[in-house]
Amino acid sequence: MLQNTQAFILKVNPKGETSAILHCFSKDFGRIILIAKGTRSSKSPFKGLIEPFSLLNVHYKEKKDRAYQFLSQAEYLKPYTKLKNHPESVLFGSIILEILYKEHENDPNKATFELLKQVFDLMENGRSAQMAHWYFLLKYLDLEGLSLNTLSCLNCEEPMEHGYFFPKKGYIFCENCREDFSLNWELDRQQLTILQDLGLRSTAEIPKTIDKEIDKELINRVLWNTLATRFDHCRTLKSVEVLRKVL
Repeated sequence: MLQNTQAFILKVNPKGETSAILHCFSKDFGRIILIAKGTRSSKSPFKGLIEPFSLLNVHYKEKKDRAYQFLSQAEYLKPYTKLKNHPESVLFGSIILEILYKEHENDPNKATFELLKQVFDLMENGRSAQMAHWYFLLKYLDLEGLSLNTLSCLNCEEPMEHGYFFPKKGYIFCENCREDFSLNWELDRQQLTILQDLGLRSTAEIPKTIDKEIDKELINRVLWNTLATRFDHCRTLKSVEVLRKVL
């Protein structure tokens, strides 16, 4: 059966001397694996199209009993050139690509696809890559039904203006309830407000910069740890380790 769908390239692996294995996240079929024959040769019509972050329209002949499919045609829909040329966007965007690369294959998720497109559009248009990355993680958790509580304490359900994140549990508690636990990371009013606001904002409201006084590393750790407590495939993300060494 001939299939046609929009797809982001998550990862590219060489196959043989001229071909490539494309790991993609598609709009209609979730994560798919495509073999692009001869794409690495100088005469290939796919040359220059096949790289992470690119949004393509792909055509392939599907055989249900096969783990991978053969790409027959592809057109650029959006190259995300500015994103690819911005080191910070590549760093934070790579975390998102790795999360989706580890998703189950053939699990359609149009909402996540649209979220991915919105967030990469933000980065392409010069919005804060770090803020866009935080936005993706919070919305991704919501879509998966595993939200991070930011407005009220998980235990007593009282509104929070000051929070304490517990890495072993992956949730935020208020000052009164934190006494029941030992290890915690304190989120001040400013940090907690950022997380609360991001959960409510539209993409048009994502700023271009972040206040330099904010402890951004703590917010990173809170969100990455939340992912790790919710999803086994997010316990070890190579792109997170790379970013920690760079920043």
